[in-house]
Amino acid sequence: MVNREKIVKWGIAGLGNIAKRFATALNNHSQYGELYAVAARDLDRATLFAEEFNSDVSYGRYEHMAADPNVDAVYIATVHPFHYPLVELFLTHNKHVFVEKPAFTNLQDWLSMKALAKKHSVMLLEAMKTVTFPAYQELKNYLITHNLQLTSIEASFGNEHEYDHELFIFNPNLSGGATLDVGVYGLWLYCDLCKSLGANVSEPTVYMSTSIAKSHVDTDACFTFAGQINGKISASIVNNLPRVAILRGDQLIITIREKWWNPSVIDIEYQGEKFTINHPVAGNGFEFEVDHFSQLVLENKTESDILLPEVTAQVQSIIEHGLINAGYGYLTQRGGWKALNGKPKT
Repeated sequence: MVNREKIVKWGIAGLGNIAKRFATALNNHSQYGELYAVAARDLDRATLFAEEFNSDVSYGRYEHMAADPNVDAVYIATVHPFHYPLVELFLTHNKHVFVEKPAFTNLQDWLSMKALAKKHSVMLLEAMKTVTFPAYQELKNYLITHNLQLTSIEASFGNEHEYDHELFIFNPNLSGGATLDVGVYGLWLYCDLCKSLGANVSEPTVYMSTSIAKSHVDTDACFTFAGQINGKISASIVNNLPRVAILRGDQLIITIREKWWNPSVIDIEYQGEKFTINHPVAGNGFEFEVDHFSQLVLENKTESDILLPEVTAQVQSIIEHGLINAGYGYLTQRGGWKALNGKPKT
């Protein structure tokens, strides 16, 4: 049971736009967590962030926040190739860690850090907010309780961006590209539903392309699965793609509406009857993952039955093999503390 007399004191490492959204959820819509500390490599930036979001303390070194005994859990919001050293740092200091998707750029990093979390008896989860939304959880419960099986899942995530070499999604030294940036959402949806419904995930057929040659990243990607549940998962950083996800089964059509990755309205038509799952979102959607993780901490748990580590591992493996086989293997290599200059080594 959750101890409502306690609250989880959060630290945020890496203070970009996504960190602001996480901090907003903590401040305005969380029942079990509060923003206590923030850290960046620039103390002035950390101080300004702390002032804007009412954080108690700010640090110009991640090591200083790791050493703070008042920090219970840390949300890592840096660019993904920099996740590994920070996850290692905070786990070693016995902090629970919630790392933004994709958790890492390769499977081995995930497995080694999960082992480190187990060694220190703390929690490490990937922050895939989509599956923590109440509407999505209700959808899964409906499928399971009615013993329904899906035959196909189609989902895409793509937004048009003009090429900018300073934008990390176009930077090969920062593991940019469509697959790691947004493809991870659709792959998580597919693998999580397969896991929930007891369906095997086959090796996908993968297509990747680069419409901007000088970027050296996959600007478009598509993963096609054939098996118990067929799947078509598309991603792009240069094209706007459909924002609904379509799930099909025998006499079953499910539509997760606009911005399916923030599922709040889901239309279901089964055997000719129609109804809607509707869970309005009061905040920015981050509050569900914040409170789920916080509750687990308060209950002294180190694993989640929603943010499944085996799904993270499966998605990491699919991404890694897809990128390598398509000639983008350098995007799966760990970046380190600072970006490299020049073209990637293939």
